[in-house]
Amino acid sequence: MGRQLKISPSKIPDWVIGIIITFIFIVIYLTEWSPFMAAEFKSYDFRSTFRQKKLNSAKVIIVGIDQDSIERLGRWPWPRTFISEAVTKLREYGVKVTGLSVLYSESESSDGLVAIREIRQKIEADPKALEDKKIIDIHNSLLDAEQYLNNDGILSDAIGAAKNVVLPMMFSLEKTIAESKGKIPEFLETNSFKASFKDTYHSALSVLPPIEEFAFKATALGHINVLTSGDGVVRKEPILIYYKERLFPSFALQLALKYMDYDIRDAKVGKSLQINKIKIPIDAKNEVFISYNGKYKTFPYYSFLDLMNDKVTAANFRDKIVIIGVVAPGIGSLVSTPVQSNFPAVEITANMVENILNNNHIVRPGWFKYLEIVLLVLFGIFISVVIPHVRAGLSAAITIAIFIIISAAGIFLFSYYGYWLKVSYPMILLFIGYAVIVSKRFLLTERKTEEMAADSIETNKMLGLSFQGQGMLDMAFEKFRKTPVEDESVKELLYNLGLDFERKRMFNKAIAVYEHILGDGEYKDLEEKIKRLKTASETVILGSTRKDATLMIESAETKPTLGRYEVLKELGRGAMGIVYLGKDPKINRDMAIKTLKYEEIDEDQIDEIKQRFFKEAEAAGKLSHPNIVKIYDVGDDNGIAYMAMELLSGGDLTGFCQPATRLPFGEVLRIVAGVADALDYAHTYGVVHRDIKPANIMLLENKEIRVTDFGIARVMQSSNTQTGMVMGTPSYMSPEQIAGRKVDGRSDLFSLGVVFYELLTGDRPFKGDSIATLMYNITTTAPASVKELDPRIPNCIAQIINKTLGKKPEERYQSGKSFIEDLNKCKKMIIAKQRANAPAPPKQ
Repeated sequence: MGRQLKISPSKIPDWVIGIIITFIFIVIYLTEWSPFMAAEFKSYDFRSTFRQKKLNSAKVIIVGIDQDSIERLGRWPWPRTFISEAVTKLREYGVKVTGLSVLYSESESSDGLVAIREIRQKIEADPKALEDKKIIDIHNSLLDAEQYLNNDGILSDAIGAAKNVVLPMMFSLEKTIAESKGKIPEFLETNSFKASFKDTYHSALSVLPPIEEFAFKATALGHINVLTSGDGVVRKEPILIYYKERLFPSFALQLALKYMDYDIRDAKVGKSLQINKIKIPIDAKNEVFISYNGKYKTFPYYSFLDLMNDKVTAANFRDKIVIIGVVAPGIGSLVSTPVQSNFPAVEITANMVENILNNNHIVRPGWFKYLEIVLLVLFGIFISVVIPHVRAGLSAAITIAIFIIISAAGIFLFSYYGYWLKVSYPMILLFIGYAVIVSKRFLLTERKTEEMAADSIETNKMLGLSFQGQGMLDMAFEKFRKTPVEDESVKELLYNLGLDFERKRMFNKAIAVYEHILGDGEYKDLEEKIKRLKTASETVILGSTRKDATLMIESAETKPTLGRYEVLKELGRGAMGIVYLGKDPKINRDMAIKTLKYEEIDEDQIDEIKQRFFKEAEAAGKLSHPNIVKIYDVGDDNGIAYMAMELLSGGDLTGFCQPATRLPFGEVLRIVAGVADALDYAHTYGVVHRDIKPANIMLLENKEIRVTDFGIARVMQSSNTQTGMVMGTPSYMSPEQIAGRKVDGRSDLFSLGVVFYELLTGDRPFKGDSIATLMYNITTTAPASVKELDPRIPNCIAQIINKTLGKKPEERYQSGKSFIEDLNKCKKMIIAKQRANAPAPPKQ
């Protein structure tokens, strides 16, 4: 058997996924899949609420047969004399068109009327009876009684007298075209017009008209068939229905035509329905969208009871279209519309009449379909090409913006112009496409992150063990902290690291390691160990590992001393040693006392390193410069080498090497010039610092500059030749310092150039993922220009930095003095340029 080819979804390009999604949506759009059509209908209904208009002078009035009228006048259906009285009253009020939205398809009869007709017909059938005068009188009385009881005749007479009554009829509709055979009554023919056969029309199998007695007297007939969308909501009206090769108008259309004195037989059907001067947009099925003007009772509304009781005036009805219809719950026909769920059918008719009279239509031009497909394609291109290539936040913002724009465009076109653009399809495509592409990206990123995390854990373990083997315990702890402490193997590694810290009498660091392990719960004897180590850390001072170290009990009344100086408290720890706050009791002066750290020095080298420490400290102590920290004394107390120096009130420059905390250019020039002056002075006396970096440059509270740790780096480098450690920070080393060659003052100026670069930009000129890469970049790679990082930096400063960072010593400034001269020239150029660009003072 051959291998089965498995394609992971993660391997499929984003543009392919985008094309597939777009193609699926175009198919869904063309097939009008019901779930998406339902979403579009909801969007349609939402937009309908923005199109509702307040009618200032309505031409349509509704007379409602409501619940109150039925309770007062009797159960429905009423005798047709009630309706005839209303028709007569409306005629007297000057109504132009009366729409009777009640279908009377059968004659009204009663037992008494049937009996009277039978008696009258028997009399008329007997010739002898017609010769008897008394019988003739009885016959005439029967005629009067029959006429009185004949409600159909009374209503028919009222309809005929009014000459403005439009009556409804109802068709039985089928999806297939009905047979067009057979002759239709004359009253149906006069209310329709000849149509060519088309299979898209709504076709009727049969018709339910009003009784002939009413139909012949009515001024027009129109159907009251209601169409619902797939979700049961009425959004359209079939304005024409095909029956027996003729097209029959809707009840609303006939009301509007009679109001304008038009005849349906003048109608012409094409891309629209045109009757004289009116043009109605229709679709292939002769359907018209209904533009709803509002919820129930948007039109002027009067109760049938109020009309009968003369509680309304004729002025309210004159020259209007009045529609009489049932609105009582449970009797009248209530349907669901975009504006209201229970909407009387008579109100739908009123809205449709208003639409026709005011040319207020909702339309879908044929080219909208192509526009919607173009939108789908454009959105498909967006999710296929744009989203995968921009950041998640930006793509989300663009997607939301497009979503809002297309929604607003759909609402605007619908509410102001009556254009129905199907925006839900491209909007759903945009939403689903964005979700799929971003989810795919997120899942891939998560998988890669998990893989990288697993690799990172193993890497950190190996690095930690490597550093621990070299005695670099702090760096080992830093790497172990990046591994999950829940792992039992990691706990064991950390436990052994803590034991190493204990052997070196670094109790506080051992406690930190043990507490980190306990963050995941109890482990071995750590709680007991921590208690014991805390007691030891409170008694051992000065960071010394010698058994005869000076001890300090915090509760002791007498403070311990180094030489003649009282040790008050620890100020900090660094690579060189520990710094304490001390006091000279003879002159009552506070000072900083720095001790030499022995933990990383082999015991057979300690004496040699002490001698070098004293020698370098003595050389630095001879330096008397306002920008160099003052060294008061140096000595040895019970094997602990110390240096008493000026106590500085301020902070180093490390905090000003970030983009957000950079100092002004002028301040940076002042600081660098001050350091360069200090270095030039030291180099004159043959003292090279070897470890210029922000942490060794102090900016005092009074803005003065102090350079610290002169000569210490050389001592510590010598002490670690055999351990493989490199003291100081590699980022600030000169190429010759990294190469292990002899260094001079030009090396310090290179390091100052790095500090200068970092203070100006907030970034280091040389970086690397590892120390090896960093050292390679320092020795071979030119840094990015400071102007690339901050175009505001003057050209003269960029030139000074470029010269300071020369790879070869002979390419750099040969002395701090020449460095300062160029700084001063640059400063003058900057000031001159600022004055030249300053606005001229106003004339007096």
